[in-house]
Amino acid sequence: MNADTEQQTARLSTVRRWIFLRAFLLGVLVAAWWIFFAPDSMMEYSLKVILGVVAGLLATGSYLFNLRQTLFPKDDPPQVSEEK
Repeated sequence: MNADTEQQTARLSTVRRWIFLRAFLLGVLVAAWWIFFAPDSMMEYSLKVILGVVAGLLATGSYLFNLRQTLFPKDDPPQVSEEK
């Protein structure tokens, strides 16, 4: 049982690392897209940079929020569904 728990902890650590990396890359991608491809006629360049960074942070936060059960699993036993 102890080896199984250690494997699960190691696996969870690896999964968390990949999720954080993907969240960071998603945020950078969204921010870069906004900064480089938003039309210049919409706003000044400095405002584009600020809004791009904000959009990147929102994308990162949204991604992590949607995967919060994977990042921090609860120790509750899984619910058993009724079979028909």
